[in-house]
Amino acid sequence: MNVHVLFLRLPDSTGLIPRDRVALQREFARKALRRCARECGAPEEGWRQDEDSVPQPNQGWCWSISHKREWAAAAISRTPVGVDVEKIAPRRESMLDEIAESWEWGQLGGKTWEGFFRLWTAKEATLKANGVGISGLGECRLAKVGQCDSLEMEFRGRRFTVSHFHHDGHVVGVTAEPNSICWRVLDDRARERCDA
Repeated sequence: MNVHVLFLRLPDSTGLIPRDRVALQREFARKALRRCARECGAPEEGWRQDEDSVPQPNQGWCWSISHKREWAAAAISRTPVGVDVEKIAPRRESMLDEIAESWEWGQLGGKTWEGFFRLWTAKEATLKANGVGISGLGECRLAKVGQCDSLEMEFRGRRFTVSHFHHDGHVVGVTAEPNSICWRVLDDRARERCDA
């Protein structure tokens, strides 16, 4: 069975106050989730989180969402799934050392912002698939660089393959087993990709 990922463009939020911008992002992440559910045959309603904001399965379907200012992403699978989206842009330099050890950077070929966001989305997706928040970041490590823009992560003695998709200056990382992913992008330049 495939993992379904939908990447949805948000409307321009220039001029919105931060609270309203975040509300818009959350709204579009939920829209992406409903659209993704419709396309993969999962229920469109009933997607709930527990008191710690961990997504709860819905009639045997697992899910994860993520959002940024310009894009929202939703992933649905029959197995635990995690998704994260980030805009690739320079941040403060100290973040490079906060996210990874030198040996992890060595596997990625050195410190770059592209590598930073691939690694960040891989760690976030892995933590989400395990129902763990950002507090588990220190336990999540890069095990090896895989093929086809994937990273193999290690978390609490288990390995997870995270696949990446790049679009419009953003990177999306998703992990679920089995790792056969159907990507769908909804914007004015809509395109689809299914990796078997």
